[in-house]
Amino acid sequence: MKCQLTTLTQCPADAHLILWKAHANAWPQTLRPLLDEMALSSESQTTTFGLSSKCLQLTLLSSADIERPEALRQLTEYLNSVLPGPLSHPVAVDISGFDLANRVVFARLRTLLVAVMNRFYQLPQLGYRAQQAQSHGQLLLLVAEHNPQSSDLAAQAQAVAQGMLLSRKLADTPANDCRPHDVAQQAESWAREHPQTHCEILDENAIREQGLGCLDATGKGSDNPPRLVTLRWQGGAENAPYYAFVGKGITFDTGGMWLKEGEGMRTMKYDMCGAAVVFGLMEIVKTLQLPLNVVAVMALAENMPGVNAMLPGDVVKSHAGHSVEIINTDAEGRLVLADALSYAATRFNPAALIDVATLTGAVVKALGYDISGLMSNDSPLSRQLQQAADLTQDRIWPLPLDESFDSQVKSHIADLTNTPPNNAAIAVSAAQFLSKFCHQSPWAHLDVSGTALSRGKFTQASGRPALLLTQFLLDICKGKTNEKDSTGM
Repeated sequence: MKCQLTTLTQCPADAHLILWKAHANAWPQTLRPLLDEMALSSESQTTTFGLSSKCLQLTLLSSADIERPEALRQLTEYLNSVLPGPLSHPVAVDISGFDLANRVVFARLRTLLVAVMNRFYQLPQLGYRAQQAQSHGQLLLLVAEHNPQSSDLAAQAQAVAQGMLLSRKLADTPANDCRPHDVAQQAESWAREHPQTHCEILDENAIREQGLGCLDATGKGSDNPPRLVTLRWQGGAENAPYYAFVGKGITFDTGGMWLKEGEGMRTMKYDMCGAAVVFGLMEIVKTLQLPLNVVAVMALAENMPGVNAMLPGDVVKSHAGHSVEIINTDAEGRLVLADALSYAATRFNPAALIDVATLTGAVVKALGYDISGLMSNDSPLSRQLQQAADLTQDRIWPLPLDESFDSQVKSHIADLTNTPPNNAAIAVSAAQFLSKFCHQSPWAHLDVSGTALSRGKFTQASGRPALLLTQFLLDICKGKTNEKDSTGM
């Protein structure tokens, strides 16, 4: 998967050429009569006829106003419809008419380009078919001349797309090939190949020894025991703060003894999308060589109704020291996250602690399939994430979180319970439970139950919210650069 700069004159004849109605000065002379005719329509147009061997397919996009969120969404939807995967030919997009010095234009164009690159991989290409077409995965950005902004755009689009590809393939993998130990081994192999990256794995014995009782309880019903995987990127100084990302990694969720119905289990291999996303984020951080210390913690378990499975009414001791009453064994995501959050908070004392999880169906009922839920104990961190989401249009929406929800996590036998006593504020109640395990770290919870999957001809992992999290880290890097500039350092 590559994203490269080139010029219109060097664009290969077998490319799908994408131009803009508003940037007519960049149209190739040989195609101008055809483009003039296509431009008469108010809608975006695509054709394979009359191309004079200039390209294999031609698309003229009706609007270049990518600063408007609704226009960006319409363009993305249209390109998804005319770029069916797998793509067997290069895609060439003219970017010469955009002001890349404009931060909003740069970010929104990057969002569109990442969406195009995500078309290079689709679920049928995962490797399980006897015969399957492969994508060449080449995106060409057409420029009048190379400049630092266009080079940065190409580099960032490629890095984000590569990280999302890692996440999506991992989440798409069938559960029989994606057990907790399989993910741990993949993380270990990844870290060995890259300088500045480190991987540590806690097996089931170490999990018990280090007091991660909630993770242990969730995974002990399966013949495939749990793992806690920590990936570290050392891009900053040794004494510089860490930015920690925690991912829910339920590699398959039957609901445990609180068994789901069959239809409810159909997509439960995707209950580890949070872990897949934070793994992919580390690939992005590594590729961009960000000057930060970043850590990803993946809490991996299968939730199975085996003979040793946790039972409704069990009480376990968490890593944070809180006793937890388990009522609903299908509310296991908050259990594994609780221990992983506590582990990350106490070990790394992070400047920001962010978890990503397919945690509740309630957030889907509230926000739908395009907006992730945000809950946080720290207003500045919440604002940073909302700003990054607005810039990238990897959308989130803040939900309330304060002590008024404590009754939702109160237990009469233990310190906390994983199950509210009613059906009120389910998404927020889950976040309120998690907030008890952060050890006063600035923390944010992203419930991606609606956004982790894309739903078209088939269901597959979306890789979200990788763009949002990448922008969050890029903004931190930019802030550090500005601090140095302002102090003359």
